[in-house]
Formats: sequence, structure tokens, C-alpha cells
Amino acid sequence: MRHIVLFAALFPIPALGDEPVAPGEELFPLALGNSWTYRVSGQDDRFIVRAAKKEMVGDQTCFLLEARLRDRVVATEHVAFTKEGLCRFRVDKEDVQPPVCVLQLTATKTNKWKKTYQLGGRSATANFSASAGEVTVLAVKYKTVNVVADINDAPGRVTTTISYADGVGPVKQVINEGKRILVLELEKFERGDGK
Repeated sequence: MRHIVLFAALFPIPALGDEPVAPGEELFPLALGNSWTYRVSGQDDRFIVRAAKKEMVGDQTCFLLEARLRDRVVATEHVAFTKEGLCRFRVDKEDVQPPVCVLQLTATKTNKWKKTYQLGGRSATANFSASAGEVTVLAVKYKTVNVVADINDAPGRVTTTISYADGVGPVKQVINEGKRILVLELEKFERGDGK
């Protein structure tokens, strides 16, 4: 589950919480307590991602996203919106150097970007592409921004596609690890208290 982009299409989060949301940030509405519940393909399990708290990573205030499976935290991620877009600053306990933009705020038409980074002691390269589209999840049709990330690192290669819907966040994710394909589909998005 390390490569699950915990719906890290995150955006520059105002430090005081009183600034208006920047264009594109509603593609992944981050606020404390917000949670996304996903059905896992071929399983009865539910994968729940929750914005648990805010923490500093270096000089950046980030949202800590916790991913739970069977009531147990299986992965964490620190994300924040910057001028570039939603950036991942930490995965589990390892910093991402430099932070990687996983969702550009200008991702409304087809565009591509590439990032080379360090995660712990490993080097990795990620090629991203984004395009507008539509996705149907559990009989609900969403207009989406679809981001494909092709990630090459020491353990191997993973391709993940995340579909972001305005005002909801990630509605579908497909993770292809070569021998295994995992599909997560949104069942429920709940807004927290934001405090």
C-alpha cells in the first residue's frame, strides 16, 4: 500500500484557514476531519483516508492523511498545497526530497511533468500526466481531472491513476503493480469540522 497516493493531490493550505480556497484546490478539499471511504476491488474491506491533523514538515504546514484498513492505520502521508499544486512532503515516516507535486493546480487540460526525488535512502522518478475526463463510480458520474503517475523506484515500477472530482476529491484510484491491480472507488465523502 506504500504507493497508494493517499489522495495526495494536495494544495497550498492557508496557515490561518481564513483565506479563500485557490482555484483547483476543491479537487481535493482538505480540512481537518474530512474523510473518504473507498470500496476495495475484490474485497469486502473499506479503505478510509482521513485528514487527521496538521503538522510541520520542515517549514511547511501539512495535512497528515491517515489511511485505515480494518480499523488499523496502514499508511500515512503529509501533503500541502503550494504554488505548484498539491505536493507530497512525507510518506509514512520518510521525507520526500524535494517534495513532489502530485496534482498541478493548472491540471485542467492535458499536461505532463516529471519529478526525481529521494524517499528515505531510495531514489525515484515519477512521470505524471493529467487530463480532463469523466468517471462513473457506483452509478454516479463525475467530471474529473485524471492524474496518471508512473513511478520507478528501487522496489520496482507502479502506475497509479487517480480521478479527482471538484468538491469531493479522489473518487477513484487504480494501482497497477505489474502482477496485481487494485481499484479503490469512493463510497462516501464526509466533511469534518475543519478545526
